[in-house]
Amino acid sequence: LGVIDTYGTDALRFALIFSTAAGNDIPLSEEKIRGMKHFANKLWNISRFILMNTDGILLPAEKPTPLTDADHQILNELNATLTNTTNNLNGMTLHEAAQNIYQFAWHTFADIYIEASKTQLQDEAQKENTQKILLWCLSNIIKILHPFMPYITETLWDHLKTDRSSLLMTESWPTN
Repeated sequence: LGVIDTYGTDALRFALIFSTAAGNDIPLSEEKIRGMKHFANKLWNISRFILMNTDGILLPAEKPTPLTDADHQILNELNATLTNTTNNLNGMTLHEAAQNIYQFAWHTFADIYIEASKTQLQDEAQKENTQKILLWCLSNIIKILHPFMPYITETLWDHLKTDRSSLLMTESWPTN
């Protein structure tokens, strides 16, 4: 309970899943839990950036069409992440699913695409499409992360959706 008070329930849950391969002891440390708290903070920062830069743009119902190489790359990587995560969950390799989502959200989406989007958001010809891709990717990250970090994802979902009666836990699992 002290760890939850310090780092949060989602950080503890994600750290437990992230480091646990079936049949092995759990290599859990306070450092790992702290790292997952940093991941939760990263999700807040990603979401804040996207929401600040997509004011007035609705969450797209269908996958946006890529215009740039960065758009193509992030949507392809998202599709691969969705497929891998689904396969890992179906195969009960929860730790691999968690690691896959973490890698995509932090390193591929935040470090690469969000940085590229900053330039694209300045170009009026690309701005709206880039906004839709940002929202599309974030919504899918939140959906596949929900089984692992339900509290933060439900809160973030509440900021994204247009139907206030819809809970993330009742949404359909994303597909390619």
